[in-house]
Amino acid sequence: MPSTRARGRPRVAGEALTLRQQSVLAAAARLLASHRSNAITIDQLIAAAGTSKPTFYRWFPGGLGQVLDMLISQANTSLMAAILMAIGRSQTAEERIRAGIKAYFDWGIAMGPVAQAIYREGFYEDSVPYRYRQQTVEAVVSLLEQQALSLGMSGVSRRAIETLVSWIECAGAILLRDYPVAQDAAEQQCQMTCAMVIAMLQLYRNHELS
Repeated sequence: MPSTRARGRPRVAGEALTLRQQSVLAAAARLLASHRSNAITIDQLIAAAGTSKPTFYRWFPGGLGQVLDMLISQANTSLMAAILMAIGRSQTAEERIRAGIKAYFDWGIAMGPVAQAIYREGFYEDSVPYRYRQQTVEAVVSLLEQQALSLGMSGVSRRAIETLVSWIECAGAILLRDYPVAQDAAEQQCQMTCAMVIAMLQLYRNHELS
């Protein structure tokens, strides 16, 4: 009687697949330190990950595009989770702003080349980083709007909040363009950014109340 068992290797799925994908994602992150995402080739990635082409496509049937999408998506998700956790532990609006900005800088240092790639390519509309960066910006703008309301600034415009978020991004991009980042440099940049954002919000509130 002929066997009905499927030929080839057994399919990998669930947690087992996720675990095996991590080595390829880590290799892609390392390559981003010295390559633009659209300049990375499958052969480079396979060599960096120490795997074979058939195995790579078993784990990533969508190819290189799937790898980059997953890598940037995970980075974006971890950033929002870190910000939400940080502000959730804070009591006042000012504390939440400081905690959220610190979480952002801590994330940037932890992500390393991936964060660099997001800011290096995040302004090109046809790039993977652009799409996820836009999602994060929208979420952070909404969070800052909530904190502005907590500070009594009901009339602050969304344009003003978007400008503040752009300043935070700019401070992060300048810090992260040189990797690895010294911890004291990150702390200085974080403190400056917190002071700048809070000062602007306070000025806006004082103007409203005058």
